[in-house]
Amino acid sequence: MKQQTIEKKFRSRPQAVVKAERLTEKVGRKCEVDTGLMQDICIAVTEAVNNAVEHGNNLEPDKFVTLRFDCFENLIRITVGDEGPGFDVGLVADPLSPENLTKPNGRGLLIVESLMDEVSIKPSAAGTVVVMVKNLVKKR
Repeated sequence: MKQQTIEKKFRSRPQAVVKAERLTEKVGRKCEVDTGLMQDICIAVTEAVNNAVEHGNNLEPDKFVTLRFDCFENLIRITVGDEGPGFDVGLVADPLSPENLTKPNGRGLLIVESLMDEVSIKPSAAGTVVVMVKNLVKKR
């Protein structure tokens, strides 16, 4: 498979999560990603896009979330960017702390990090960019 890049922008509305999931599935088929890996990738993408829409852009429909897929033979790199004020990753509450276990939210980053092979979060005043990588071949 040759390298492919697919990028789309979504307005910061709840519907962006569904649109992002559909695009992720389409990219997975186009890039011939294994079905089992695609389930993990779809969950991670929807969590990251939801965070960008809800927390990054505060559901402001005049702001956008950018979703980019870079497909290579051995991996897929997914970038999710928002136009929000950024945040300090170190201040995110630990979802596994006893006081947070019963809260209905706050697990998105934990889910993304558990499903992907690499995750980097780059917050700035111009928005936050989350880069996720999933290896597509088995390690020997």
